[in-house]
Amino acid sequence: MSVVDHSIDYHIKRQKRKSVALHILADARIEVRAPKWLAKRDIERFVTQRSAWALEQQKKRLQRLSQLPAYTSGECHLFLGERYPLVVLRASRNGVEFTQSQLIVSVKDVSNEELIKKTLHAWYRQQASTIFLERLQCFFNHLPIKRSFPDVRLRTMRRRWGSCSSLGVITFNVDLIKYPITCIDYVAVHELCHMIEMNHSPRFYHLLASVFVDWRERELLLERLSSGD
Repeated sequence: MSVVDHSIDYHIKRQKRKSVALHILADARIEVRAPKWLAKRDIERFVTQRSAWALEQQKKRLQRLSQLPAYTSGECHLFLGERYPLVVLRASRNGVEFTQSQLIVSVKDVSNEELIKKTLHAWYRQQASTIFLERLQCFFNHLPIKRSFPDVRLRTMRRRWGSCSSLGVITFNVDLIKYPITCIDYVAVHELCHMIEMNHSPRFYHLLASVFVDWRERELLLERLSSGD
């Protein structure tokens, strides 16, 4: 749902939580996370009181988005929480080599930025497929899951890092590969817990805490890094 409050557009996300909070998402949209029981008028009052701050933060986010790195040599791109410069080389085949200090992107046409982007994103997807599966395997036996190991899928998602279906299919956001392993592990365990508890009940968080006592810190780290702060 989208709500308009005079000069500010925002989205309300109802959650099982005690307080209301305002977030600027990675794509610069404004999201209000509110308890399920909180009245709409109270949410509107909350947003009105913080509209100046929200619009200023949204402006900063839009400025950062306009300055996203290009797909040319020297521009830095994220992988597992670190920034690496691109080295774009002409080659007979498209591909990427990671050398611990840089991302070497080989393409047939070094002037074709869209081809460079497509090649790099294909590599990200390959890395995500391998690493996400490894992290799930690492934690699967840490939880009392009475189902077979989940099928794993990858998607590009605007608002979620992962999901778990009732059939036991876990889907990851490919872009998660750009963030630290500590964040990837948090998402992996979060979705594994959903194979036992499909909601966010106290039992769900008990399961999550049985693996990561610091799960909330990991969640906040992912939120902070993805917001660009």
